[in-house]
Amino acid sequence: MNVTKENIDVACDEFELLVPSAAFVSMDLEMTGIHLPDCKEFLDDTPAMRYSKMRKVASRFNIVQVGITMFHRVGGGDTSDEYIARTYNVFTFPAKGHQITLEGGAVEFLVSNGMDWNAWFRDGVPYLRKGAAKELKAKLLPEESTENVAPIAAPKPPMELATGEDKALCAEALAGVAAWWDGGANGPAEHVLPACNSYLRRFLFQECERIYSDEKEFSIESRVPDPAKHWEKEMVAIRRSAEECEAAAAVDLARRKETYRARLGFTRMWAALTASKRPIVVHNGLFDLLFLCRHMHDDLPTSLVDFKELIGELFPGGIFDTRNIGKQITVDDGEKNVNDGEKNVDDGEKKDDEDPPRRPMFPELRLDRLYALCKSETEAAVTTAVEGAASKLCHDTRVVVKFAENHDRYLDSTKAILHEAGYDSYITAFSFAFMRRMTLQQRGAADLLAASVGHLADCKFVLPLYRSFFPGVCLAPGSDDVVKHTTGEQQHLLMGFPSTYQTSDVLRLFTARPVVDGDVNPRVSLHWINDMSVCARFSDADTAVVLTNLDAHRLALVSEGVLADSGALVLTPLQKYMQAKDEEIAAAANMESDRKRPALNSSAVEVLPTKKTKVNL
Repeated sequence: MNVTKENIDVACDEFELLVPSAAFVSMDLEMTGIHLPDCKEFLDDTPAMRYSKMRKVASRFNIVQVGITMFHRVGGGDTSDEYIARTYNVFTFPAKGHQITLEGGAVEFLVSNGMDWNAWFRDGVPYLRKGAAKELKAKLLPEESTENVAPIAAPKPPMELATGEDKALCAEALAGVAAWWDGGANGPAEHVLPACNSYLRRFLFQECERIYSDEKEFSIESRVPDPAKHWEKEMVAIRRSAEECEAAAAVDLARRKETYRARLGFTRMWAALTASKRPIVVHNGLFDLLFLCRHMHDDLPTSLVDFKELIGELFPGGIFDTRNIGKQITVDDGEKNVNDGEKNVDDGEKKDDEDPPRRPMFPELRLDRLYALCKSETEAAVTTAVEGAASKLCHDTRVVVKFAENHDRYLDSTKAILHEAGYDSYITAFSFAFMRRMTLQQRGAADLLAASVGHLADCKFVLPLYRSFFPGVCLAPGSDDVVKHTTGEQQHLLMGFPSTYQTSDVLRLFTARPVVDGDVNPRVSLHWINDMSVCARFSDADTAVVLTNLDAHRLALVSEGVLADSGALVLTPLQKYMQAKDEEIAAAANMESDRKRPALNSSAVEVLPTKKTKVNL
């Protein structure tokens, strides 16, 4: 369902009713930009550093579309999972007074993928952040508002007219109102005041409310006689009976409620989503969460620690990322999927107690590739079940999805377009449904009837990070992020060698000095960070040899005058180096919070990387 300001109320009414009972909800966003020149990503970024950069991006650019898909489990059990899908492709447009920032590359990308910019500009749904929504409710519906809002400013002093002409006009107008009112209930029910400008209308409103404050039957309002000339307004004094006043108050309340609902727009869906406490599914969704929290909730916290607390508060049901889950799913190497040939055959004899080799189920983790494989395996499982054969993956992975009424947009293949937020949220939901069932069976869960995600607790709140030494970032409140580590391997950061060094020069630092015939140098793997630092990986068993060799080279370089002193060439455990950087970021974030200044420009402490090749010795 495409959602614009024309049908947002219908969509919100349905969503508010159904989201509390959803098995899970998936989301995807399209934005006006995700890159800033001073927010480039580097390999030695910690999650806290990466967050500070992404925070600046999410605060600068806007949301074009929000895709939301609800999956309701309606049947299934030991043999299948059956769902009803409802997808909303919402065009969201910032309210009046907010800036719009477009990045050329993002716009070009969305144009190439069929983005309807007219729908965004013309029919985009408004939204308000938490604070603005509270203030609006307190203003329009004070009788219903229970929110604590900022205290209202002290009333302004009464208006006083300056010119004799204005005073004469208003005196005549007020005299006319008095004569009409003194005529009593037998006179006309309404009295139209002389036409005047907005300044004088405000003065007349002030005086009428002051003079007739004790008259319950008196009211005054502004009207537009001709809708085609909305700028021309007239003031009308009205006499109403108690019953008429009650009816008018009801009409006014209904009007204010409608204004409030219209101004809230997408905020209604956001509020229902966060109140539902449903599991939330995304694909590579860190930016999606940052943008949603920044534009629908409030300014983003300055620190990653506080952002984790916010995510836990908004989404207690957990965040699940299909890219992260897909990376962890493996299958027996003998099992086939639709991209493989016939089942592999082991020519050698396999021992009974030997575990079969396993491979990643998803060779590629791009969303469209994930979905294609999940869908093909699901279809294959249905076919093999009908034919009475075994499933290709030795698991019954049938996932049956039907679209609810008015939500069948993506049955039309011409509308099932990648990078439309609604469609991406649907294929994310489908992929998660497949992964949920497959991992449920792989992990030996006894109850296949429940739409549970408890068996995915190790994936809860964990989102991937691109180009990072960290396997991902865990958004669980109070969680710590640690560097990716391979058992039996050491990871150290080597810094301080000459900027002219190439890969072979750095590798030579870990070889024996002096060279002795018969010596076997340790195996070292390098990953360049920038011109003067690399990550060196070597086995635990080789640690002593590596350190001894490096010390010998360090002393030689000092004696040759290449290094100023022996402390210039530093080898630091990678985890320790990252912790030190995190401490710097935390200190900067605290200063920002205290001084309320703009976000830290991380580029001030970064060195632009030079592309080098990873080489093993």
